[in-house]
Amino acid sequence: MTPALEEKLHAKGKADAVAQDNFVRKHDLQEFESIQSHGGLGLSLTDKGLLLNVLGHFSAYLPSALCVLGAVWGGAWTWLTFVVGWVVVPIADLILGADSYNLTEEEEKKFAESVWFRVVTWFHFPIQVATVTFGAYWVATHDLTWAEWLGVTFSIGTAEGFGIGCVHELIHRPGTVDFVSGVLSLCWSNYGHFWIEHLWGHHRNVASPLDPASSDVGDNVWTFVPRCMWLSFVEAWGIEAKILKSRGKGALSVDNRILQAYAVTALVAGAYHQAFGLAALPFFFAQGFIAAWIVDNTNYIEHYGLRRKEVSPGVYERVGWLHAWDTPELLSNSLLFKIQRHPDHHTNAGRPYQVLRTYPQAPTLPTGYAGMIALSWFPPLFWYVMDWRVALVKEQEREFRATGTLLGNAYPFPDGAQAVYSFDTEADKLFIPADYVVRASSNQPAFDQYAAQKEGRRGVSQYGRNRGSRVAALLALVLAVVGGAAVYGGFGATVHVQTDRAVRALPRPTLFDRLGGLEGIRPLVSSIYAKHTADPLTAAWFEGKNHPVVEEHVVEFFAAGTGGDVTYTGQSMLDVHRGMQISGEAFLAVQDHVLTSLAEHGYGQSVKDEVLGILFSLRLEILPDLKPLVSAAAAANKAAEVTVGDL
Repeated sequence: MTPALEEKLHAKGKADAVAQDNFVRKHDLQEFESIQSHGGLGLSLTDKGLLLNVLGHFSAYLPSALCVLGAVWGGAWTWLTFVVGWVVVPIADLILGADSYNLTEEEEKKFAESVWFRVVTWFHFPIQVATVTFGAYWVATHDLTWAEWLGVTFSIGTAEGFGIGCVHELIHRPGTVDFVSGVLSLCWSNYGHFWIEHLWGHHRNVASPLDPASSDVGDNVWTFVPRCMWLSFVEAWGIEAKILKSRGKGALSVDNRILQAYAVTALVAGAYHQAFGLAALPFFFAQGFIAAWIVDNTNYIEHYGLRRKEVSPGVYERVGWLHAWDTPELLSNSLLFKIQRHPDHHTNAGRPYQVLRTYPQAPTLPTGYAGMIALSWFPPLFWYVMDWRVALVKEQEREFRATGTLLGNAYPFPDGAQAVYSFDTEADKLFIPADYVVRASSNQPAFDQYAAQKEGRRGVSQYGRNRGSRVAALLALVLAVVGGAAVYGGFGATVHVQTDRAVRALPRPTLFDRLGGLEGIRPLVSSIYAKHTADPLTAAWFEGKNHPVVEEHVVEFFAAGTGGDVTYTGQSMLDVHRGMQISGEAFLAVQDHVLTSLAEHGYGQSVKDEVLGILFSLRLEILPDLKPLVSAAAAANKAAEVTVGDL
């Protein structure tokens, strides 16, 4: 160290000491408490035993199931998972509230040793492959509108993005099945370098300017995420090159795991192209991009504005509990394998997800990740919600450095620290100083938050407070939902069930609804009717008829036949067409008029198929006197002799 640098650091340390001696809390303690309690029902699952906790994490696979249902139902339903993920889950988080229970030492040992918490994560990769493969098949083999294509793609991308909680856990675990499943999952999301940067870059440099995945105050998510994507790749390449060099290999060797990962991605893309054609590839790469965006959007909210102290140029203090945002929401923690208990994860990267802890004195987000990610899409609103919270956390840091307490209480967190942890202990040593690893003496802090809570002290855990009122509120909510459903059913609500060629007996909107109701059917029928009256094969049937009346009867028949609550007032199809001697060629012309009009009005192939199916089912009533196909001229002459009766 040069004399000038030594003098500079000495002056900085002296200034810090003066600042600490003069520490005065600028904010009332009540302001800190206001961000610790998330309200809602405050339900908990962590304290309900091992079995229920394992089962709770199976909820992580519901988004994939909703993707399939939404695609099959079609139309606006293709956006089902996207809407559930970014609207329904955030609202449910606010209602259900936080699960802030921490396991006792005895409970933690039992949870940590249970293989079932690993088993539930092993479902992720096969379900992901099945979901993405289904999506590739569906978009390649169905005539979707642009809105439906985007709905399927964004929904599946959202489901895979939500999967980051499980993938994140898998890449941190030393077991071969776990780790390989996590890396392969990233290959299906076209983001195969992420795990390298995350394990040995992000965990080493978190909450510092050195980390491209740690956002600062004022960062805009729409510029942060693309920058993070690129810089994370660059850093991952440098990390892998360093690891390979330590093993006597070059960066471009076949052992480069980034090259291996993207080779797997290319093979997957090739397999989808071979199986489903070129149409599957835009979907495959788009869903991967959306999933990757969600990964780095998550990084954006996890460390926003938090910074470690620089102890010397380019060297930062050990990662601790004040360097990541915590949020103990029950639902999103179940969906995301408790990744939201993030301060404990970064302080103790080796702890498996099921035993991560949450403390109110840690930096606390106002809601779960789903809600915060959606909020970040509106930067001014996100800054309004978050920037003052960052200021509170920085005041907590000043208090801790000055007094060794947080919010006036003893250090509230357990001891122990290991910011970098992976399956490869030799690589870990390349990226973390030995003195950054501290063995924990207990899973409990010296400060007993539950005892302090019983004593009525402020600034401690919200767990267990107002338990009776929370249960009463939950019962009231259940009764309101059940009562509302009963009232809704009492008014004669019906569930329309259509049959799909791929999946049978699944509820979906009626064809009438998918055609746009009467507002969509009227212009469609008008187009079909105009073609009937202009085509030589059919025009003569309509000569001299009251066109508005006939067309209205066609609208009624079309609406009633597609599931609408409309009464048809015309004659039966058999009575209308008996004796007309309609040829097969003329019937084909009618079908062509219908299909052409449907295409002109923007309806997809699935709607065309259903309408054609209905028309074909009426062939015996429309063609009771079917004759062999004849020429167009002969058919026109015959049609001139027998005209359409009044519908």
